[in-house]
Amino acid sequence: MQEKWLSNKKQGQATINKSGILPEYTGEGTYVGYWKLMLGANKLTFCSRVRKMLELSRTKESGLWAILKLMPPAQRRSIIFEVQQACLNGANFEKQVKLTTPKGKVKWIRITGILYYRRWGKAEQMIGSIEDMTQKVIEESMSLAIVNHELRTPLTIIKLNVQMLINQFAGTLNKYPIKVLNNVDLHIDSMTQIMEEYLNSPQDDQRMKQLNLTVFDIQELIDVVIGEMKTIHPSYRFYKDSSEPVFVKADKYQIIQVLINYITNAVNFSPACSHIRIRTLFVDNQIEISVHDQGIGIPNGQEQQLFQKYYRCDQKAVRQKNSKGLGLYVVKKIIQEHEGFVRAERGCEGGSVFYFTLPIFEEKKLANSGY
Repeated sequence: MQEKWLSNKKQGQATINKSGILPEYTGEGTYVGYWKLMLGANKLTFCSRVRKMLELSRTKESGLWAILKLMPPAQRRSIIFEVQQACLNGANFEKQVKLTTPKGKVKWIRITGILYYRRWGKAEQMIGSIEDMTQKVIEESMSLAIVNHELRTPLTIIKLNVQMLINQFAGTLNKYPIKVLNNVDLHIDSMTQIMEEYLNSPQDDQRMKQLNLTVFDIQELIDVVIGEMKTIHPSYRFYKDSSEPVFVKADKYQIIQVLINYITNAVNFSPACSHIRIRTLFVDNQIEISVHDQGIGIPNGQEQQLFQKYYRCDQKAVRQKNSKGLGLYVVKKIIQEHEGFVRAERGCEGGSVFYFTLPIFEEKKLANSGY
């Protein structure tokens, strides 16, 4: 099968890219090899290019453990979980990891894969590529450091001016300006934290982030975001079905990012004057938040693929929005770090529905914590 891929590389490039085996942005000089995992036997084999890339000699073991043992334990567990989820959901698999070769070299690799079905609709194999991303990550890291430096100074000045205005309005009877300025201050803090997480280090999907966990009412946070969206998008109608307080322990700024991403997508792909509804539902010990729109909907079979990195569906409307395919991927990473889940589906009456869940903070824990 590997020989067939290589011999038909030019002719079958579009098919390979669409399947997710080979990343679309891979250039001619990029170092790429191929692998195959037999699901029943958990047996992994890979081509000579992968062996050379990872500095594995032919005398070394060639099974799944040959690659997993090169990764730190946390990354090892994460990549196993991602492969299992891809098999359960029938979705493509993609992961970027950091590892150390047997000769002590630190490398960044991107692993992509797709399920291969033989008979009776049952997946027997997962096949894909391994791409050496080390040089690309180093270059990205340098670029991000420059961006981080250039953004930090103006953000600091903006925050100081906002806080000065809040102090000036504190003695007035009109509290609306203070409310608006507090929302601005909240978004500045959110942007600063995003910079800390995504612009300070290489783009390693597995790096450990320190969550700033606090206990808060998710309903109040939804109200704040809806209020912002009504101001930014006055031609749309935003509704929230429930106002019952629900406390969660999470990183408030990251959850704001999730809500803004979902609602902004609903606006971007829905006609003006349409309704966007935010619903909350208790599911076991979690709260499920969903955003319903009246837009173009999700193409069949692409519901889970939407959350993959750099994935863009084939619809013309999506291409016209110049989507980079990163927003929903970031949402998935944030919610997974909070031990929640994301999913999307076509609405029963048209449009799309995007969901995410968060664990509910128990009331007895809330009482003992002093909140």
